[in-house]
Amino acid sequence: MQLFKFLLKHSSALLLLSMIVGIGAGAGSAYILALVNDSLASIGQAETQSQVAMLFCGLVLVVVGAELVSRLLLLRVSARAVRDMRMNLCDQILKSPLRRVESSGSSGLMAALTEDVQRIAEALIALPTQCVNVAIAVACFAYLFYLSWPLALGFVGIYLVGIVAHELMSHAARPSMKKARAKWDALIGLYTGIINGNKELKLQRQRRRSLRNDELVPTADEMMRLAWRSNSIVAVGAAQTQLVFFALLGLVLFVAPRYGVFEPSVISGFVLMALFMSGPIASAVGTSPKFHVADVSLKTIQSLGLSLSADAVSDLRDAGETNDDAPFAGIELRDVVYRYVTEDQGDRAFVLGPINLKILPGELTFIVGGNGSGKSSLMRILTGLYTPTSGTLALNDRLIDDENRDDYRQNFAVVFSDYHLFKSLGGVLEPGTLAIADEYLRQLELSEKVRIENGELSTVDLSQGQRKRLALLTAFLENRSVFMFDEWAADQDPSFKRVFYHRILPQLKALGRTVIVVSHDDQYFESADRIVRFADGRIVEDRYLHGQTNAGTPEQTLAMA
Repeated sequence: MQLFKFLLKHSSALLLLSMIVGIGAGAGSAYILALVNDSLASIGQAETQSQVAMLFCGLVLVVVGAELVSRLLLLRVSARAVRDMRMNLCDQILKSPLRRVESSGSSGLMAALTEDVQRIAEALIALPTQCVNVAIAVACFAYLFYLSWPLALGFVGIYLVGIVAHELMSHAARPSMKKARAKWDALIGLYTGIINGNKELKLQRQRRRSLRNDELVPTADEMMRLAWRSNSIVAVGAAQTQLVFFALLGLVLFVAPRYGVFEPSVISGFVLMALFMSGPIASAVGTSPKFHVADVSLKTIQSLGLSLSADAVSDLRDAGETNDDAPFAGIELRDVVYRYVTEDQGDRAFVLGPINLKILPGELTFIVGGNGSGKSSLMRILTGLYTPTSGTLALNDRLIDDENRDDYRQNFAVVFSDYHLFKSLGGVLEPGTLAIADEYLRQLELSEKVRIENGELSTVDLSQGQRKRLALLTAFLENRSVFMFDEWAADQDPSFKRVFYHRILPQLKALGRTVIVVSHDDQYFESADRIVRFADGRIVEDRYLHGQTNAGTPEQTLAMA
């Protein structure tokens, strides 16, 4: 079982100890039943009954304590394993190349982080009870063989038939479970569309009807069909468990007396054990579907393609590791080509480049061009988020590779067109910079709507334009050598658009910062030092408007005023 191997990797010592204690608890439970069986034959013997009663009480305390210890140990191992799995999956998303994360899809990753991890957690929580139940069953069978090995073999035969039948049914249910898990990604995507596109759906009756009737309903119906199939198989398995229990009673009470002579104590012992084992075994059988589902979820997580192989090198570096603190002296792209590789596009995949481009310190560069021309891809190449398919990227004449790419990225403060606005300013708001941040809020005309409290923005529930101003605030606080803005002014009103082009950008340039702006606002192109125009993934124009500049980097802290 994949789940057991997963758990074994996390804490084999604790797992082994809990299983040993659980086996001891199971053996103790079987011995208690043996005492009960013997007591039935000695009812009325006061002296014997008194001794057995004391032994019974002592054993009960020991068995209950051992079961508790076993479950607590396994729960500790399970809780730690779930926590490590969550953190490992998040670390994989953080460490994996951006393009691989994008190709995995947000719905698939979100389903893995929520549904898959939750199902694995539920199975791991049920594992302690499962282990104790198995231990009880094994100990009970040992006692049955002590009473009568021929009759015990009959018990084993009936149980083996039941186990084989149950496993066959579980195997039949697994394809439905796998298909249901795959459909869950599609359903998450539809849920996301309904929530994020709610405004558009309210305005478009035909689209709303199409999404519901042509996409949501068929997907939900398929999920229902698959769930019905797998759960009905599980229900048949539960019914079959009841048949096994009644078959055991029938064997002891009606079949065995016809073919052999057994002491009443043997018959009563088998009846007691059958009654006692019915609970643990039914619980074990009823819980087993959770482990099959968890196996499917675990394989889904492992198949996301995010895991870094043993010989792979992550280009991320932890905070505090050595960075290149040399002054920013420019970026150069030499014959850079980036090819989007997708299964559905094949040879028609978009290709960026080859590109030869130098970005000098202190320049204000506008990247312009039509939609789909390659501007946003260039930004991801320039910032080190995409690794070129071929060609080289250099900072200060030093080639960028996996060893220094994360250091290279720390030169950039970027507001992407598809930016994410974090409410927390952790890692951005440094001690002593709160007053500067408040001044930024005032000049961004947000001080009456947003405050900074305990290192967090008081709200991000603002208009799109105002949210972009908050993203700009974050970029200012990062105070990097290079500022990049991807269609930042597209959501701003005319007055603040003028502020951006006529005040903010010139002030950044005056401070010696290198500024790269992706823009369609041709009426403001005269603000730039340089225009780089893209078409079909290539540079078709690269010209300076006011002469080549090299302003250098000042020592002062970035300030808008």
